[in-house]
Amino acid sequence: MDTSTQDSRSTSPAAAVTAPFLSPPSKDNRFNSPSRWFLTLQAHIWRSLARIGLWLHTFPKPSPPAPSFLRYFTTSALDGTGSASLELAFYVPADYNRQVKRGKRYPVVVNYHGGGFTMGRTSDDARWAAMVVREVSAVVVSVAYRLAPEHPFPTAVEDGVNALLHLSGNAETLGIDAGKMCLSGFSAGGNLAFTVPLRLQAHLRTLAQEQEQDLPHIVSIIAWYPSLDNRLTRAQRRARSLEPSKNLPSLLTDLFDASYFPSHASVTSPYASPAAATDEALTTALPETIALYVCEWDMLLQEGKDFGERLEGLGKRVRCEVVRERKHGFDKSPWPFGLDWKVGVCYMQACGWLCEVFEEV
Repeated sequence: MDTSTQDSRSTSPAAAVTAPFLSPPSKDNRFNSPSRWFLTLQAHIWRSLARIGLWLHTFPKPSPPAPSFLRYFTTSALDGTGSASLELAFYVPADYNRQVKRGKRYPVVVNYHGGGFTMGRTSDDARWAAMVVREVSAVVVSVAYRLAPEHPFPTAVEDGVNALLHLSGNAETLGIDAGKMCLSGFSAGGNLAFTVPLRLQAHLRTLAQEQEQDLPHIVSIIAWYPSLDNRLTRAQRRARSLEPSKNLPSLLTDLFDASYFPSHASVTSPYASPAAATDEALTTALPETIALYVCEWDMLLQEGKDFGERLEGLGKRVRCEVVRERKHGFDKSPWPFGLDWKVGVCYMQACGWLCEVFEEV
């Protein structure tokens, strides 16, 4: 596995810890949650605060762009029950309309925003989208999956699957190449970048053979500081952290867990914890090329490195980058007077790697 740093300082990596299939500890308070209405109230407060922070994040230059256009489609549970209208935000090259009329199909990056499955919007990763459009000449589609606690697990995963099916089914109209699809995601969205292909594979096995056409073909995944093993409690994750003082506050992470995971059965599902998936499922559902960007000062660092090593052992081409001396969400700082220089370095590196992947397809 190609593991490198984002500066020249030599840092000895922490010893790898391989997490077995974990039983819940005797005191796992994630499932003794407050009432749903109280969780919803807390979520609305944090969403408002997050919007202020991300508004401040728009001040540094270059400013994040607005989406090129929006598209809406109807989603439902994969068993066909319930329905809702979801937003897809498109970021496209400047000559997109002219080229699509000429029959061009662009590679597509489907992005899932972060926010603990509880907050976040399609515009959160606009700077990433802008760089992909510029450097890769690809279309970026950001998915507004439904949020917990109003819509707990597995809603976000199934919305993510339905977004892929909608895009592949309308690829010609949208001017995208469903055979050149990358999934990207940040934090909880990084989790979806892995769980959506796992759930998609299971769903496709239920379809009749004649329906299996114009299906998405995922050729790569780029996951930024993803949560990969939710069988681990927050206490267990903090115990593995190199800098516990740099972690997200318990008040926030407790809200995420109580909102999205309704039971222990949910955290042990591979559609919530990709690390819980079997080797066979990971081998067949995930693409050959995978990039992981994990932060040195993040409680999720070790599970990201462990998962990358496991995927490499299964024959995947894995690039795992440890962003030194940075904490979770390093690219989303609310500091309004400048961007962290490492953001541009990491984004540019990921785009260069993605160009190579698309050229190989």
